[in-house]
Amino acid sequence: MEKLSIRWKIKRLDEGEEPDPRFAECLLEIEGRIECGGETAGMVDAHYLWDNYFVGGKQRRSKRRVTVIDGEIIDDSDERLLANADDPFLIDCERWDLVRRRMLDEEAPQSGEPAMKPPPRNLRLDILELESAFESLAAVDPSLSDEPCISFLNLTTGKIVTPEDEEESEALWGDKNLLVLPAHLFEDLSYGSLEEFVDSLPTGPQRTELARAIRGRGAFRRFKDIVFGGGNVELKHRWSWFETRRKRERIVQWLRDENIESEWGRDIFEAPPLPDKRGDLLRAVLAFVKDSRHLPGVRRIALLGSLATPKAIPKDIDLLVEVADDLPLDKLARLKRRLLGKTMQTGDGCGADVFLCNPQGEYIGRICSWKTCGPGIRKSCQTQHCGRREYLSDDLQNVHLDAALVAEPPLELWPEIIVRAEIPDDVRDELVIHL
Repeated sequence: MEKLSIRWKIKRLDEGEEPDPRFAECLLEIEGRIECGGETAGMVDAHYLWDNYFVGGKQRRSKRRVTVIDGEIIDDSDERLLANADDPFLIDCERWDLVRRRMLDEEAPQSGEPAMKPPPRNLRLDILELESAFESLAAVDPSLSDEPCISFLNLTTGKIVTPEDEEESEALWGDKNLLVLPAHLFEDLSYGSLEEFVDSLPTGPQRTELARAIRGRGAFRRFKDIVFGGGNVELKHRWSWFETRRKRERIVQWLRDENIESEWGRDIFEAPPLPDKRGDLLRAVLAFVKDSRHLPGVRRIALLGSLATPKAIPKDIDLLVEVADDLPLDKLARLKRRLLGKTMQTGDGCGADVFLCNPQGEYIGRICSWKTCGPGIRKSCQTQHCGRREYLSDDLQNVHLDAALVAEPPLELWPEIIVRAEIPDDVRDELVIHL
């Protein structure tokens, strides 16, 4: 069956002080001609009633629509934003399932036999290209953009076609080989998603914490704080894939509604493997150890934290360096900034900390991450005695290492290799054997 489209003619039925119907309290009458294959296939009469209401002292907009075809109401739920509503313009129908069913019923044989549905169109598609196109459409506010907010799917090549300007957009509308992409396909996609995501997690403290966080007002903010602010990179990737899967399900359903049998060339619902960044982090540690062990006053270097464990996605790099009391820390700070730069290149907000202890085995603070270090330079600095020893951040109120950990870290790398806990194979292969 040919693609359906409709040509709207929109008229405002009242007069008011606010000329723009998108912001006024007004009634709009729209008339439309349904086109199928360039031929008239039906007529549309509809009204939009726009009004204002207040919630919590803030103004909100409301619009109610009733669409009538040949005296029969077929749709009263469309909440389309009418951009340039006082001018005639052409749009492609997004919700014509009932219209399509009505037309097929009229074409069905009188014998009562069901109408024959045309065979699906096989089309090889790129899921990443489709995702990008739908996300771009969803991000554009038609009332604030002068550019055409529309993209098409080429029904021959499977490629996305996006017009550059209004003139090209008008020209593409008449092409029967192009299918318009509904701009609001991802609308309301987040509804119910938090509960569904939490239910998909394995039973444990993490799931319990999230289940508690999504109750009541402010649920989404608390949820985001835990997923993106807690340093759990694996949880963040789980949520990212969960959102991607829901979008792909919506795309596949839209294609089926358009009678398109998609060929992807791969399983688009197979979860991608977690990114393996351990090797990059371990090589960054190796470079730091090789450069810093030659500095006079550096007595000992050890590896701490999640990188010394089998954790698939470590949060960051944690190193312990024992330094002499009189060692200037400027060169060690430069190496720490270089280490931090390498970890940040791996993505996901990975960081690096170089903890310091004195020859007596006492934790004294961390290496400052700033290139310029001194008292009064930045208000956010929480160093207790900034400037007493340049590049030493003694924010002991925030971070403090246990004396037992300082005395016996799980893996000492220099001046000799001392393994006090079971270490993963990659730590041995990428780091230990090279020292």
